Amino acid sequence: MGNQANSSALALTLDVDWAPDFMIDFVADILIEHRVRATWYITHESPSLARLRAHQELFELGIHPNFFSGSTHGESPTAVLGHCMEIVPEAVSVRTHGLLQSTALLGQIMKHTPVRTDASLFLPHAPELTPVEYWWEQRTLLRVPYFWEDDFEMERVAPCWKLAPLLESGSGLKVLDFHPVHVYLNSRTMGPYHALKERAPRLPDITAKGVAAFIRDEAGTRTLFIELAKHLNETGESLLMRDIHRRWQQRHESHQGLEGSPE
Repeated sequence: MGNQANSSALALTLDVDWAPDFMIDFVADILIEHRVRATWYITHESPSLARLRAHQELFELGIHPNFFSGSTHGESPTAVLGHCMEIVPEAVSVRTHGLLQSTALLGQIMKHTPVRTDASLFLPHAPELTPVEYWWEQRTLLRVPYFWEDDFEMERVAPCWKLAPLLESGSGLKVLDFHPVHVYLNSRTMGPYHALKERAPRLPDITAKGVAAFIRDEAGTRTLFIELAKHLNETGESLLMRDIHRRWQQRHESHQGLEGSPE
């Protein structure tokens, strides 16, 4: 996928991060209403997964493995991957929780799963992004960098909660990442989220009533998310990770054909 082909390419991703079902459903309903396609990186089994799978024309499910020490996903990389693939056996895409990655971990992913696309490279606001083919031990993984994430935006000196500046920040593939909890809270700083976590350390235990006091009214993650959903509805530009992989593969095969053709 060259820069010219990616000049207006947008992809929406979501890291579930153990959000309760009412938050997942809230975000999914926005996307369903606007007919926007998105890739969801799943951390846990829940009834919401069946509702997401009911919209296969819109949603792709990938895995969001937690490789950190003490992970509830497992005590070893192999166990973590096995657990996550049991939850999402159809997954062909991954983003690691906390973006933990290494040569060894990528090798385990390629060896033990059918995953062929990784979205764990975060390059904030970087222009001209394009997928990169990664080879290891005769296996290949397409690494798709992403350029925006809600919680990282909150850490910037001057966070931006408007879509236009993001769209105008150079060409290239633009993959944006949101968390259902921040969309639901309309977070613009991490303060309300941290306060919520103090009251309910386990996100799955949170109720809609218990979270109401932490929702913000001003411009924030939710307002930007809805603006993006409306834009993608109007343009029809929203790509799934499997679309990006297919486009890259088609372009790669085309180049191989040209290289092998007689002069």
